[in-house]
Amino acid sequence: MKTTRPPLYRRPGQRLGALSLAGAGCAPWLLGLAVALPVQAQTADPSTAPAATEPANPVVFNYVLGVATSWNPTYTGSDKHKSSFSPVLSLQYGRYRLSSSRGNAVLNHGYDDRNSGASAMLIEDDRFNLSASLRIDSGRSSSDDIRLLGLPEVRSTLLGRISAGYVFDEHWSVNTGLSQDLLGRAGGTQLGTSLRYLFDLTPRTRIGVGVGADFANSTYMRSHFGVPASASASSPLPSFSAKGGLYSVDMGMDVMTTLSHRWVLFGSANVSQLRGDAQRSPITQRATNYGVSIGLAYRCCR
Repeated sequence: MKTTRPPLYRRPGQRLGALSLAGAGCAPWLLGLAVALPVQAQTADPSTAPAATEPANPVVFNYVLGVATSWNPTYTGSDKHKSSFSPVLSLQYGRYRLSSSRGNAVLNHGYDDRNSGASAMLIEDDRFNLSASLRIDSGRSSSDDIRLLGLPEVRSTLLGRISAGYVFDEHWSVNTGLSQDLLGRAGGTQLGTSLRYLFDLTPRTRIGVGVGADFANSTYMRSHFGVPASASASSPLPSFSAKGGLYSVDMGMDVMTTLSHRWVLFGSANVSQLRGDAQRSPITQRATNYGVSIGLAYRCCR
């Protein structure tokens, strides 16, 4: 049976020179062709020259605008929840992006490969991606919950993050990210990693499920889960010094449905459990927390 050879595939920017010279017997013929082509181009009729082609990879501009409502703990480890409304935003120009936390997932059709804030894709191919981002961490106020009264504020700060992801196939992917407080406001260093499975329930509905783990150094743990001795006079909580290490594991599910070519309905549910000193901290009232969200967004121009 006669077989048909597949056409040559070339990714943008990939050179074909190494492939062309692979056969040693073809080298003299190719050398002669390389010399002859410039001469032929000089003598050819300009009116027969092919028109200039457009760039293979034009700069991409996409955006997402929407709104979401969520129900989450008042702070990590609280036994109380609060509901809130927040904008869903993502603006992409080439490799640069400005996004809210849910904006990336909506823009990427469920593939959440970047973090919120301002980010830039450093390396990206069919399997691997590497990005850098900046975002503002709003911190924590003692007014968020009565249990926090008398404790030092967790000040807002600027976080820098390096994230890497690898796609195994159309369903499985893994991501990891390293964050650092750039202003030295006790935000410390955090490391998060996750494994994700993505599938299409229907041609319009995509579902993602995942598990993850978060680690932090002692600076982050002391500011978020520690109770300094200096606060004993103003807080009923006993002093506690939290050490670094694994502090949280989680699992969640995301659902995204395209209502039309542009409109997207999305939702998520997650459960997380504090571990180690985060679980033992007197600040923690409930080690296992839940959260849900739902939103609507307009997506353009993919």
